Amino acid sequence: MTAAGTGPSVTLRSAVPAEGAALIELDRSVREAPDQPSHVADWPEPNAASYLREWVGAGECVVAEAAGELAGYAVMHYRFFHSGMIDMVIVGRRFRRRGIARSLLRHLAARCTGEKVWISTNLTNTPMQTLVAAEGFSMCGFIEGLDAGDPELIYSRPTGVIDRS
Repeated sequence: MTAAGTGPSVTLRSAVPAEGAALIELDRSVREAPDQPSHVADWPEPNAASYLREWVGAGECVVAEAAGELAGYAVMHYRFFHSGMIDMVIVGRRFRRRGIARSLLRHLAARCTGEKVWISTNLTNTPMQTLVAAEGFSMCGFIEGLDAGDPELIYSRPTGVIDRS
C-alpha cells in the first residue's frame, strides 16, 4: 500500500521476520536520539528484540518504506482489554515531517476490528499528542509512574472515523 500524503515512494506493509535487526536498529536510533527524554532510552532492554519478534511474528507490526529504506514502524495488538491498541509508532529522524506517522496511524486504525482503537503517548511527546488529536482521538485518562515525571496520556476513538485528509 502506498501511503497517501507521504509521496509516491512511501509504502506500508507487514513487517517480516528477516527485518528484525533493522527494526531493532531503527528503534534504538530513535530512542537514543538527543531530542528524546532521558527515560526513553530505558526501553531498549534485553526484551526489546523479543517484543519486536513477537509483534512481527503475530502480524501486528507494519513498516513504512521510503525509497527502499525502513523509515518507520507501528504496532497494533488486542491485549489492551481485548481492544485494538496502537502500542508503538516509530519514525526515523530523517523521515519525520513527511506524514509517515500519520499514515501508519491511519492504516492501523482502519484495520482495527473492535469498537474503539486506543493509543497512548507521554506528556512530553507533543508532536504525537498533536497527531492523535488531529486524527480524532480524545484523551480519556493518564497513568502516572510508568516513566518518572512523564505521565502516559491515554487516547481513544471509535473505529470507522472518516479519514481527515
